[in-house]
Formats: sequence, structure tokens, C-alpha cells
Amino acid sequence: MQTKPDLRSPANRALDLSRAFWWVGLLSVLLQMGLGAAAVAALVSASRSNLVLDEPPVRGIGIGIFWAVCGCVLLLVAIANAFRYIRISQCLRRLDLEQHPKTIALVRLLRVGIVLGLVGALVTLVGAEVSIATLMTQAETSSALANTQGFVRILNLQVVAANLHLVAAHFAGLTLSLGLYDWFRRQ
Repeated sequence: MQTKPDLRSPANRALDLSRAFWWVGLLSVLLQMGLGAAAVAALVSASRSNLVLDEPPVRGIGIGIFWAVCGCVLLLVAIANAFRYIRISQCLRRLDLEQHPKTIALVRLLRVGIVLGLVGALVTLVGAEVSIATLMTQAETSSALANTQGFVRILNLQVVAANLHLVAAHFAGLTLSLGLYDWFRRQ
């Protein structure tokens, strides 16, 4: 079965592509910034609760915080990449088709967004797993010692929450980049 040829002009296709890049860039920036802000708020709250309660540091939780900070840095790079989607959309609206970005440059930009989403999600998943393992270890040792003070500290839960917010932010960016890449490939 043959597909019908696209009879639209190159200018109309460029306008459609511009709209797609603009919407995906805007959604990606908003989602990633919102979820990133929630993650940073959880990390700040975790650090403040540890200072206010004057509790001794929990062994292993620092690694979860480290991975969360790495995830935040990767998220900042992913947000900058999403802003590039918006800039590319403005370039695609130009009337002179010779000034439009080349197809290979658009594909590379989308691949960068996909790789950033994958690596960021992996890094923050590692942080969440380490934080959960620390929480489980602390719970097991506390229950074995019959600790009546409670064994779950808010610091641990906030670090887990921060890492999970970051996973969601990277997943949102990854999903939007993959969707745009698939749509672009079919055009």
C-alpha cells in the first residue's frame, strides 16, 4: 500500500514543525521547572530539618542527596535544552527557508533531549534506591533494638521524595522529546 505524497508547501510544513517545537518546548520547560522546584524544596526542607532537629547524620543518606543534586544539575541542562526547542521554533517561523535549521541539527537536538531524560532518570532512580535502602536498613535496625522513638526520619523521606520528583521531571522531558522525535520522523 502506497502512502499519499504530502502536497503541503515547505513553508506550511515548517510552520507545523515550528508549532510542535514551541508547544513541546513550553510544556517541557513548565513541567520540568515545576517538578524540579518541588524536588529542590524537598531537599532544602531535608537539610533544614536535619539542622533544626540537631540530629546526627544518617549513614548512607548523603549518597541519596548526592544523586539528587546530580539529578538537579542534569535537570537544569534538560531545561536549557527545552528552551532551545523554543528558540528553534522561532527560527522555523522565518520566511526564508534557507535560514531554517537543517534536519540533522533538529534530530541531534531531539536526541540530546532524549539522552538527558534517560541519564537524568537513571541518576535519580539510583538516588531514590539508595535512599530507600538506607530507610529500610534504619527501620530494620530500629525495630530489632525495640526503639520506641520511631525509626522513620523525615530527612530520609524528603530525600526519597526529592529523587522521585526528579525522576518524574526527567521522565516528562524524555516523553515529550520522544513524542516530538516520533512526530518529526513521520513528517
